[in-house]
Amino acid sequence: MKQLHGHFALSTSTRLLLSSIAAITLSTSIQADEALENITVTANRMPSVNVLAPNSVITRADIERLQITDLPNLLSRQPGIDLTVNGGIGKESNISMRGTNSDNVLVLVDGVKWHSATSGGPSLQHFPIEQIERVEIVRGSRSGLYGSEAIGGVIQIFTRKGQQGVSPYARIGYGTHNSKQAAAGVSGGNAQTSYNLNFNHQSTDGIDARQNRTPANPNINPDRDGYRNNSLSARVQHQISDTFNVGANFLRTEGFNEYDGIGLTNVYEDESVQQVMGLNSNIQANDNWLVSLLLSESKDETQIIKNGLDENIFNTRHRFANIINTIELSQNHTLNIGFDYVVDDIGNTASGGLSYDENSRDNKAGYISWQGNADKHSWLLSARHDDNEAFGNYDTGIAEWGYWLQEGLQLTANVGTAFKAPTFNDLYFPQGTFFVGNPALKPEKSRNYGLGLTADTVWGQWGLQAYQTEVRDLINYDSANGMNENVAEAKIKGLEFDLATTIADWDVAFNASLLKPEDEETGDILRRRAQRLANLNLDKQWGAWSTGASWKLRGHSFDNASNTTRVAGFGLLDMRIAYDLSQDWSLQANLTNVFDKEYQTVNNYNSLDRMVMVMFSYQP
Repeated sequence: MKQLHGHFALSTSTRLLLSSIAAITLSTSIQADEALENITVTANRMPSVNVLAPNSVITRADIERLQITDLPNLLSRQPGIDLTVNGGIGKESNISMRGTNSDNVLVLVDGVKWHSATSGGPSLQHFPIEQIERVEIVRGSRSGLYGSEAIGGVIQIFTRKGQQGVSPYARIGYGTHNSKQAAAGVSGGNAQTSYNLNFNHQSTDGIDARQNRTPANPNINPDRDGYRNNSLSARVQHQISDTFNVGANFLRTEGFNEYDGIGLTNVYEDESVQQVMGLNSNIQANDNWLVSLLLSESKDETQIIKNGLDENIFNTRHRFANIINTIELSQNHTLNIGFDYVVDDIGNTASGGLSYDENSRDNKAGYISWQGNADKHSWLLSARHDDNEAFGNYDTGIAEWGYWLQEGLQLTANVGTAFKAPTFNDLYFPQGTFFVGNPALKPEKSRNYGLGLTADTVWGQWGLQAYQTEVRDLINYDSANGMNENVAEAKIKGLEFDLATTIADWDVAFNASLLKPEDEETGDILRRRAQRLANLNLDKQWGAWSTGASWKLRGHSFDNASNTTRVAGFGLLDMRIAYDLSQDWSLQANLTNVFDKEYQTVNNYNSLDRMVMVMFSYQP
């Protein structure tokens, strides 16, 4: 496949085939053929080669090479993504994309929205990394395609897919803090059907999550806070005819977590279930018209146990129905017309008979987008209308333009609007010790502007992005009233740079982010946002051996809105090595936090010390 000034040199039949692969779940079965490697679906909600929005792709090969064993840390190695963790493995983990709130990032699993209707975000720490085939990350406003949450960007996780034949695989590992990992699965199929089935286990004794001990109180929560997780995923796709295919996907994780909460002697545990499932189908109505359908559901269930007694049970369910019409107007112009229907439900059982005043709401939406190119110009235009049961009507849109300055060098510009609906906790949380819901809250609204330059040369790829995000009616916690209020406006300015090349047979990947996430009213930096982030990965393979190292930099941040509590910055070094024992068997070992750095991302919560992990893998 040859790309010339934004033109896609694909035949009509090839483009239709690519479209038919992309179900409304967006769970494309991108084949290993090198010609399809650059096709993504998340940025534009349709198969795209020349994506104008800043984006990153993490492949299965990247995951295995980096030897990262949890999703939050994997994501934090990408441009513009910051991570905070309340303790070690399995503890509450939140990501901020381009300085926005953690719940301003939309997360999809095989096209299914994954979040909690009460907290507003997904429990990223529970997702089994062994069940990931590919991750697509799009930075910047995407509400004009996806609706609420997509102020900072969109992350889509694709679970493992099947290929022709039968291929079993297995991994087992052991490391510091009695950390254990085991995964086993099988994938296969034929020309009409593909399938994958995977099981994963992860557990650790953990570390003491909260830094509570003082000379006057040496025995406050001196325990290790352990974690375990079991997960199962399955995926099947079947081509019924040349014009009709159907598929299904399922993922369930069950976790148990020990953690240190508020209070000097309280011992907290939680049991959680995360579940995602969907049914999809594609119908090729004619040579230029593809109809894609999706029915899906995601569930988040958490039972909190305080000092051995059940305290709260939170159950949320997100149901989603969608239809997309992808119409190829010509070889260089594609129209997408989609309709979404969403229902969020919550159930809560708590001591004292507490309950939410409202426990359900729906959202109806339609959108239209146009992806095209002519000569050296490429563009995406999208408009969306949402009718939210709780907040009324909201209109959002995206306008992106790209211009090929020369072969392999493209200038891009974009503007987008977005909104974020308050969560059920924001609105209706029952009166508690420190927090109560505020039913008068309005959705957050934003504008995003960006300018970029990307290059693909014989020696590597690089990109430079500048952006500004303005958020109105920002939802902030008011400690005086014990509730969230629309009291702030934020302006976030940033620069991102990423580079991939090869030097002396070493693969080099580097990214850096500089940003100023500022509260417009006070001039303070938004809480828990670092203003400097950088990542460097070096990898080399020779024969059966491969080795690598990763360096991560996070600048200082502030743990409170008034910027009086400073959390120091840090730099971390990880090292790894792998050896192919045979064609099917391999051995991996990694050493994280090589210099045993003591650091925090959340004030008074410890982070992992030096750790060793050894993995033994079977992959025919």
